Amino acid sequence: MIFYVVTEPESVYRAKDSWTRVKFMLEKQARDHCLVLHYAEITRALVAELKPWAICHSGGGTDHDSYDVITRPAYRWLTRQCPVPQIGFCGGHQIIARHFGGTVAHIRPLGPGDPDLNPEYSPGKFKEWGVFPVRVVKDDPLFKGLPRTLLMQERHCMEVKTLPPVFDLLASTADCRVQAFVHRRKPLYGVQFHPESGPEAYPHGPRLLRNFFAVARAHLPG
Repeated sequence: MIFYVVTEPESVYRAKDSWTRVKFMLEKQARDHCLVLHYAEITRALVAELKPWAICHSGGGTDHDSYDVITRPAYRWLTRQCPVPQIGFCGGHQIIARHFGGTVAHIRPLGPGDPDLNPEYSPGKFKEWGVFPVRVVKDDPLFKGLPRTLLMQERHCMEVKTLPPVFDLLASTADCRVQAFVHRRKPLYGVQFHPESGPEAYPHGPRLLRNFFAVARAHLPG
């Protein structure tokens, strides 16, 4: 079993119907069942009982300080101390960085000549929205079989500004330096893009997920 942990406020978690699509995508790439959970449902006892072999953290939201996703002790334990291989997507990637002392903020205000690729989302802020080229800057098993320039779905106006020293930078874009990172001592990843929900015409996202699950399987006991 794998976990997909939704990092949105509970009201959004209960209202959305998109989790099912992501669940099926993750199950297809992991070749195993995926349990969708809200971050507030995470406890050490639950992890010990269900024994997931991989955990994915959802994207979503721009103001993580407006609810307790950063400060909730059990969720901080999950990302900081739980040994299960994990990967965060977009907002999940930002939350993991913050749990280790990183900083997150808007990429920048829109400047002269900057297109607003989604005017209804954070008006006045520069955003990456659509399929963007992401440049790999450090080799990692996450990129096995992939080119040095990935085509990935982006939907964000925030970015990790300060990457904690416990992480290595893996990928960047021209406007967002921290597009992917990995913990230096364990299989804990963050990616600013959305490999779990990109257009079917772009195969790099599914391949990256399969690579992550291969890394996670390699850490299974025995």
